[in-house]
Amino acid sequence: MLLIKLSLRNLLRQKRRNLLLGSAMAIGVAILITANAFSHGISDIMFNKVMRYVTGHVAVRFNERGGVMREIFRDRERAWAAVKGEPVIKDADESIGMFSRAIGNGKSDNIMMVGVKLKKDISAADLKELEESFRMSEGKWQDLERADAENPAIISEDKARYLNVNRNDTIRVRFRNMFGQDQAARLTVVGISRNDNIFMQSVVFVELGRAKELLGFRPWETGNITLNIKDPQKNARALADRIHERYKPGTAVIYASAAGRPVTVIGFRSDDASKEKIRGLAKLSSGTFDKAFRKDGVILPAALAGRLGVAAGGKIKLSYPRKFEAGPKDASLTVAAVCAAGCPGPDVVLLNDAGFYDYYYEDMPAAPGPGMKPYLPEGPWAGLAAPEWILLRRTYTTDDYKKKYQDISKNKWKGTTIDISTMYETASDILKLESVLNIITISAVVVLFFIILLGVVNTLRMTIRERTREIGTVRAIGMQRADVRDMFLLETFFLTLFSALAGLLLGFAVMRGLALLTFHPEDNPLGMLLVNGHLYFLPTFTGIAGSVLLIIAIAVVTAWFPARRAANFSPAQALGHFT
Repeated sequence: MLLIKLSLRNLLRQKRRNLLLGSAMAIGVAILITANAFSHGISDIMFNKVMRYVTGHVAVRFNERGGVMREIFRDRERAWAAVKGEPVIKDADESIGMFSRAIGNGKSDNIMMVGVKLKKDISAADLKELEESFRMSEGKWQDLERADAENPAIISEDKARYLNVNRNDTIRVRFRNMFGQDQAARLTVVGISRNDNIFMQSVVFVELGRAKELLGFRPWETGNITLNIKDPQKNARALADRIHERYKPGTAVIYASAAGRPVTVIGFRSDDASKEKIRGLAKLSSGTFDKAFRKDGVILPAALAGRLGVAAGGKIKLSYPRKFEAGPKDASLTVAAVCAAGCPGPDVVLLNDAGFYDYYYEDMPAAPGPGMKPYLPEGPWAGLAAPEWILLRRTYTTDDYKKKYQDISKNKWKGTTIDISTMYETASDILKLESVLNIITISAVVVLFFIILLGVVNTLRMTIRERTREIGTVRAIGMQRADVRDMFLLETFFLTLFSALAGLLLGFAVMRGLALLTFHPEDNPLGMLLVNGHLYFLPTFTGIAGSVLLIIAIAVVTAWFPARRAANFSPAQALGHFT
């Protein structure tokens, strides 16, 4: 306590010198804290005010037949079962979007139609956040449910101005539905919103049910699933891993009948490696592999072909019950080849996976009937049979995520691909951006503090020179060398601490002042860094504490050498010193 009192007294003895040095330190701390809060604010905007609305904290994406714009899964109940029962999930939504060409009054442009589910149980906080992100200048969000308007839609101010439309005007749109058919529809503008993010200005919102109807979704089908969860930084990756495990596919099987006889239809993989394996396994008695490997190619086991009375080139009629629709699905197939040996079973019809998935997805087959044992291919055929879907591997960085989606087009998968990802891995470059900004800021401030700390060293040297006889006096009456050293270190510590606290207050004042400025970045990508036209700062306890501790540590370490020099003076040498 005596050393602390002496250190504080000595600081007050040299007010002017310490005030100037402390002010420089405070400015450096204010710059560091403000810059860190701004870079963290950028990440928060990108993740929680942009990415969260686009992908959710965790996303389950479906791409049918490798088409990245055909985002559909044909069994809604089964898809959603994998995300149920998770206590960390706050909200689960269905994500529906489609690129379209919009025609206004004399102008046309590309838009992205997005389905919005207006939940009656939405919390006041969530509604406020939605309204802050997409501020309504005309109309309100509830207008999307208007029954008196044809396909009500909310459009951004920028897009409305470009298309030359106002509220209650009609926009004509052209798009392609989930079955690959070109469609046209009319949208009624019931609201106009403002958004600073240039990437969201092409989005046109329609009610989710209407969006699904326009795209041709049937009641038992679903689009992508987006999940908003508690504490996403902690829970997102673990939740995505658990959901990924639940989506492991089985073998896709159609339990059908041919001429009143039960048969099992499976698809065989049609990639080059699988074709070579099939050539080595199956021994054909008639027909050719070239015909069998076409999209509608069918391989029939010899025993079944004999019972049905068909040969290569003949036709068979299949019928199977559908899972969601009344009445069976009938199909007429041309036999491309007859297999004498090496086939997976005597009643198993092999169909090229490209043609197989046409039946499997568009007319989902029912489960095997009562008393019917589910079919599981064995041996080499277990790896050649088409799965229910293709589950993409989990990735944890943006680069790996991009490579994964490049593989979709390279592999030319015929089945639906399922990908489970978090917003942190799909946009990990944002975290890299924050890290780079922090490194740049810290580097610049460290240089600034290096210059300031040169002043600390010079000040201490001058102080020690002026107080050398005082050092000799206290050493003569019994103060130890370590106490002398610690006294000067404490002076530096308290000077830096008080300066850091003053810099902290100055930093918050600067942030508050800058946040009051209003910007109008029309058609400027920098607008995405703003919230309601204002700069956004998000200081964190970790960032503030780290900055303050860093500055104090640098200052104390710098003061160590002159303090140790002062402690090494002998009492006689110090008392005999003249300034």
